[in-house]
Amino acid sequence: MTASNTRPENRILAYDEILSKPAGENGEKMVDVRMYDPTILAEYEQLDMIAYTGDVIFVRDSIAHKLADASLDLAHQNLRLRVVYGYRHPKVQILYFSKRRAILKESYPLASDDELDALTHNFTAMPKVAGHPTGGAIDCTLTTMKGAPIDMGTQIDFNDARIQTFSEGLSETQIKNRQILRDSLILQGFAPFNGEWWHFSYGDREWACFYNKPISLYSALDFNTTEVAG
Repeated sequence: MTASNTRPENRILAYDEILSKPAGENGEKMVDVRMYDPTILAEYEQLDMIAYTGDVIFVRDSIAHKLADASLDLAHQNLRLRVVYGYRHPKVQILYFSKRRAILKESYPLASDDELDALTHNFTAMPKVAGHPTGGAIDCTLTTMKGAPIDMGTQIDFNDARIQTFSEGLSETQIKNRQILRDSLILQGFAPFNGEWWHFSYGDREWACFYNKPISLYSALDFNTTEVAG
């Protein structure tokens, strides 16, 4: 374990810690992630949200504002922000969680329901506390100004221990690139999920836990593009 791994803000928050923060809702609207900066690259890598939002990635309004500011900061470093996921419908989150839980149950047949839920959460967020269904979480990476990928150590959603932000075995370049992304988003008030270098959130229960807020700003939404059209 590296020295940086021992810092409290660099650990991975446990499910029960996030669960301890009540879910609030401020009614903030959902918008296209590129609303305030069209230079942000926004393209799904998974197709599970097409039925709900088409090919547009949606987030809460504050997230779009903050990402525009982060994008400007990154542009000064000749880097570009690429967002590959934002809002996820609760039904999709439940499906993800259920599939992962079933796989883990086969490997840990003696685990209790609570133990299995907590274990599954390490791979796929428990729907009750997941950030994506609130519109407050994003999956993102860096590219060159022309859109070419930057070396982050792994692909997004790669199934390997190196997806942890401060994992062992990364090159100096990979460590530096992850830190640039992390610093840029934390500067805007995002909370990092250190279990996945690409995942950040603002306003959800993990954000509330990371920054010791009394309550989250957002709760899960049953959202689709027909609501926006109205």
